[in-house]
Amino acid sequence: MLDVAPYFAPTIAFLVKHLVYQYLNGNLFLILFAAYLVNFPFFRWTAKPHRIETNLDRDSEKAFRHDKRFIIPVYSFVIVDMLTWIWCMCVVSGVHPSFLPASIFEDKLTGTFGGSLLFVYVWGYMAGVNGLAGHELIHRKEWYDKAIGMFTFSKIYYSHFLLEHGSGHHRNVATPEDSATARLGETFFTFCVRSAIGGHVNTWRREVSRLQMKYDTEYVSPLTLALENRMVWFFALHLSMVATIQFVFGWRATVFQVIYSLVGIFFIELINYTEHYGLLRKKDERGIYEPINE
Repeated sequence: MLDVAPYFAPTIAFLVKHLVYQYLNGNLFLILFAAYLVNFPFFRWTAKPHRIETNLDRDSEKAFRHDKRFIIPVYSFVIVDMLTWIWCMCVVSGVHPSFLPASIFEDKLTGTFGGSLLFVYVWGYMAGVNGLAGHELIHRKEWYDKAIGMFTFSKIYYSHFLLEHGSGHHRNVATPEDSATARLGETFFTFCVRSAIGGHVNTWRREVSRLQMKYDTEYVSPLTLALENRMVWFFALHLSMVATIQFVFGWRATVFQVIYSLVGIFFIELINYTEHYGLLRKKDERGIYEPINE
């Protein structure tokens, strides 16, 4: 298991944050300070060069993909993130299971505006990072992995990612048609808004086109859209989540959930921005984009 151990680092980071919160009077700023200190440019400049790394060859990649041990760290991160999400709403609302010690859910930060921002930023950031685990899971063949992967996005109201990423981004990456590819010279905040809105719009259009092809018609009735358009399903899911959180935890948890989701989306789009910034595939003489792997 030693070769798998490094991949538990995100889960360990979660647990360290919880320990800091519980035993250092909720001072999550220490975690932020330590994280940025380690990544400060000075340490990058003076650090020893990393060893040269290359991608796995096809045979090795296939072997790793079928090694079930490497999926355990992904599951562990998703589970801890889910439990933390529920814990956060218990903390901010004061509502928690009676069979658990109340001290676990003590609100040590959100009594002030600055403390509230710090609390939602730290845990919202981890929700964004959890999108990496969700991304891995939605690419797997098993239905339950796709469902778990979708959950990581649904809890920040980004369920459309399941459809947009596979049907839109993978086909159109590094082209002007892909809302998740940042254009050369485009600022992050402009890209973030364009990607978030564009992803929803593109997914809606593909769903409408799918139904038009299914029923061989240009007109899709509102009833069919309501019953078979998966974007409508996602909207209903998100609305039911808001209603459930409001009913169970109250308005403080509802406000937390909205800001938590925005922070998570912010970091998901930040990852998209840095991974695809300025990429642009060329078209051949037939007007077809060059393959991604060339």
